[in-house]
Amino acid sequence: MPQRNVVKRNVVSWTSMVVAYTRACRLDEACRVFDNMPVKSTVSWTALITGFARNGRCGEALDVFKQMLEDGVRPSALTFVSVLGACAEVALLGRGKQVHGQVIRGGVSGNLFNVYVCNALIDMYGKCGDMRSAENLFEMAPVRDVVTWNTLITVFAQNGHGEDSLAVFRRMIEAKVEPNHVTFLGVLSGCSHAGLDNEGLELVDLMERKYGVKPKADHYALLIDLLGRKNRLKEAMSLIEKVPNEIMNHIAVWGAVLGACRVHGKLDLARKAAETLFELEPQNSARYVMLANIYAASGRWGDAKRIRTVMNERCLKKEPAYSWIELRDARHEFVAKDKFHPNIVEICEVNSKLVLHLKDAGYQPYTDYPFLPDHDDGFYFS
Repeated sequence: MPQRNVVKRNVVSWTSMVVAYTRACRLDEACRVFDNMPVKSTVSWTALITGFARNGRCGEALDVFKQMLEDGVRPSALTFVSVLGACAEVALLGRGKQVHGQVIRGGVSGNLFNVYVCNALIDMYGKCGDMRSAENLFEMAPVRDVVTWNTLITVFAQNGHGEDSLAVFRRMIEAKVEPNHVTFLGVLSGCSHAGLDNEGLELVDLMERKYGVKPKADHYALLIDLLGRKNRLKEAMSLIEKVPNEIMNHIAVWGAVLGACRVHGKLDLARKAAETLFELEPQNSARYVMLANIYAASGRWGDAKRIRTVMNERCLKKEPAYSWIELRDARHEFVAKDKFHPNIVEICEVNSKLVLHLKDAGYQPYTDYPFLPDHDDGFYFS
């Protein structure tokens, strides 16, 4: 067998091992295999980048891509798709623009791959909030498949432009492109954020009857969220009673009900929704926290403390949220009470000034928080 064929087979085998480890979420082992590869192909690099990105370690995916370029390996279309996806997930617009430039300079062969890369670019710009660039790319796309349309519909919805999302959907239908379940998830989300309740109801009615797309639990959850935002909770509950059991007992559906109860202070229904969720996902602390917040907002401090007691008994802890900012193509994350950031002193000084400016502007901080210890003065919630 020629030596070149042996090397090629070895590269394929090593790359298959990298893929297998990343799919099993064993990324350290995937890296060890990758580092020990005698020869690395573009596919090998792409496999590791994709593995990091799919496992939520987007920063490391971008680091591997940087090393790939430094080693003189030319990326493929699939490499760019994975890298752009990583930029989108952590909203690194500056880095995403750099990758866009590399796509243009390097070129990508094949119309099919061009569609994939174009879709990834639209998604990246949209998730980073640059809707003008996302829309421009869509309009310039030489080929548009259903994913192209779905991507623009979805990013419009994610950025709160529900009417634009609905308008793109209508253009899609006029262009004779068959919508699928992802299409309706995007446009229903857009309707929800824009308060287009009647349009949302009409879409769900037409999904199966006109377009042959059977609504799933996620579609009903979005519709319930939409009705809940408009304080049409009675209609939402009537809808739940009519759907099949596998949808009625779905986490997303009752999560939407609980969220609507939080907005409108519906205590009895909130308790029912929360108890259902406690049975469906007993280890999800966020549901307990939301019910406690609903009680606290209504002045039911005893009930709020009772929920906290239940959480302690079940060894559940509130997962801390975080905020982030992109600076010089790097993403900086911040968690409440975090003191390990290298610039923590400067950050605290700026934060104190911002709080003073907010108070001067009339902002009233919310301190009646059931999960805030008594000694944690100086923490504010909005």
